[in-house]
Amino acid sequence: MHNTHKLYQPNMINLPSLSEIRRLRKKLNISQKELADELNITQSTISRIESGLVDPPYTKFKMIYEYLEKEKNKRKKSKRYAKDIMSRDIKFIKPNSTIREAVEIMHDENISQLPIIENKHNFGSITSKKIQKHITDNPEILGGDVSLIKELPFPEVDENWNVKDISNLLIRYSAVLVKNEQHDFVGIITDADFLKLTQD
Repeated sequence: MHNTHKLYQPNMINLPSLSEIRRLRKKLNISQKELADELNITQSTISRIESGLVDPPYTKFKMIYEYLEKEKNKRKKSKRYAKDIMSRDIKFIKPNSTIREAVEIMHDENISQLPIIENKHNFGSITSKKIQKHITDNPEILGGDVSLIKELPFPEVDENWNVKDISNLLIRYSAVLVKNEQHDFVGIITDADFLKLTQD
């Protein structure tokens, strides 16, 4: 009589087979030792579970699977690009717009900054903080051009910029503009767009 080894397949709701655990681990390029260290179990335990030599307790199997899934999702998010999270409806003003017009747009759209754009050129930006500071001292400035209180232009990035790099820019700037290959402005990214990532 031949002694054939049968791979253990856990009868668990919503959990994959042991072979799927091994496949997922290898796809993530995580060694058995690294996985064991992260979960505070022995490497030999990981090896025997993947080989089907032991029937793992449900809690241990679930812990391994959930860790690998979490790592997969984390890496997936880290590979997101500007085009994946940008707001495509860019609210902007032109260089000859008045500060009053900027205030009205910010109020209507519930935003706190605007780029100053015309003919594919990024002339600067205007923020609610700067407006508030100036109109407190001189309310009549509302009728003046935005050039009177404009700030530095928002940084411009390509659609395929990594989200992590954009996050670093937003530490120093209130927004980032996104351009396509034709150098058209196609999106804008603010802190609010990053908050959406936590809801995925």
